[in-house]
Amino acid sequence: MVRVLIVLAIAIPIIIEVVTFGGLIGHYVGGGEDPVATETPTPEVDGAGAGSTILPETAATERIESTSLITGDDSWQFILTVGVDEPAHAYELRLDDVTTREGTTVEGSGATTGQLAAGESGTVTGTWLLPAGQNPDTLSVTVLTTPEGGTEQTREYTVSIGKVPVSSG
Repeated sequence: MVRVLIVLAIAIPIIIEVVTFGGLIGHYVGGGEDPVATETPTPEVDGAGAGSTILPETAATERIESTSLITGDDSWQFILTVGVDEPAHAYELRLDDVTTREGTTVEGSGATTGQLAAGESGTVTGTWLLPAGQNPDTLSVTVLTTPEGGTEQTREYTVSIGKVPVSSG
């Protein structure tokens, strides 16, 4: 019985080494392919970010000056600043609701540039408390213009928001 145990104690490691060595040789001689590590793809997010012009169809230039997303335990604070340059007529930009990528709509805080005169520039900063872990997807904006001697015109737009830098709060 002791002889059998000694033979097994020696034979089993030798068999394991032979199988391992045979697998390595077979891999190189047989032309086996190297396993390729697969990465989880990061979804590309199309949309406006810092420096982007958001409403090319208007007479003014509306450009995102900064965006940030500050994490918290119960909610994430989305902060967006938009600059408006040289509107052709009296002009006001309002930042309204934000919809997250998960489909949650968060009401706007009533942020507005206020009434800008033709050729005047201004900025507006809006803040929204998004559910924790959710990123902004779209922003609803309202533009009010008043041509000289005309009546006020209101137009609503939806702006796609790109990747927003996240920082811990």
